[in-house]
Amino acid sequence: MDALVFADPAAQPLLKDIQTYLTTVVAPIANRIDQQTSLLSASLQALGNLGIFRLAVPKAMGGLGCDRRTLWHLSLQLAQTSGALAFLVAQHQSALGMILEHPEGNVAQTYLGDLMKGQVLIGVSFSHLRHTPAELQAQPTSGGYLLRGTLPWLSGFQHMTRFVAAAPLPDRRILFALLPFTNAQQASGGILHLSLPLPLAVIPSTQTVQAEVVDWFVPSEDVVGIGAADWMAVRDRQQLLRGSAPPMGCARASLQILAESADAKDLYHHFRDRWQRLYDQIQGELETINLPYHAQLRAAAIQLAVQTAQAALVTSGGSALVLSQTVQRLYREAMLYTVSGLNAPLRHALMEGLLFEQGSH
Repeated sequence: MDALVFADPAAQPLLKDIQTYLTTVVAPIANRIDQQTSLLSASLQALGNLGIFRLAVPKAMGGLGCDRRTLWHLSLQLAQTSGALAFLVAQHQSALGMILEHPEGNVAQTYLGDLMKGQVLIGVSFSHLRHTPAELQAQPTSGGYLLRGTLPWLSGFQHMTRFVAAAPLPDRRILFALLPFTNAQQASGGILHLSLPLPLAVIPSTQTVQAEVVDWFVPSEDVVGIGAADWMAVRDRQQLLRGSAPPMGCARASLQILAESADAKDLYHHFRDRWQRLYDQIQGELETINLPYHAQLRAAAIQLAVQTAQAALVTSGGSALVLSQTVQRLYREAMLYTVSGLNAPLRHALMEGLLFEQGSH
């Protein structure tokens, strides 16, 4: 289960440096990173400086071209160490992935090198595409596009300088546009207004805001690209099982707490065996696309994260109520994975799992 096992030899030195940084620097202060924006920013920038964002970029474009298994294991290790850091790394990687889908675009030509090096960090907002109609819409206009609407979920304020927003066009294709991650007003009258950071119960240091977009003009040089009308559905199919890595990492962190409890040996062995069986099932599916089954596997990973965190709570007693406790953070992070990327197949699988669990008693 070590990411280095699956890595291209050219990527192994970088992966080893990342693992060392996570173990020696991030892990001891993970609870503080969860609450302190400055610590999270410093950790994110350090990973960028190490070269973490080169791993998923194809070799032909200057990256290391790591395979899915390596990236899955890296995601697991990030989440096992710090959910907040894993979340922001995923935000930048998602935006970078969108840009890589349109390598001939001006944004890719201008920013790709800096994005891979972590010298420019960008966020992303596209979850609203799962709603009909989407809360942000794009309209073609002379020399570019106009954006109107709201973005209900935008993470990385004060961590990142720009973000990629996705918005449907009248023909249902999806416009991907680069916007500044700040309050701004254009000479033409366009307005981008960000809310104060939302008071989230989990990963508050990620600084998640909402955005109001009023007639924001996107010139051609800020157009990342245009995707097909079914882009969101295709992405959900491709990414569904990849999203099992963070809850598996969270569960693994809770297992470490159980392992250290003298009176929780039975619990530890029970959940360790469940984790290993599920891990083996996921590894057998990483190279395939099977929507219903992958939804079940990801739902099982989420349920395992919740249950192992709850078991760790039981062994910790009243101290688990303190915000700075690791088990408290892990329990809240398990909640995050329950609602992240919640498309229809995953929601259905989670509900089925809960019904089955109720029926088994």
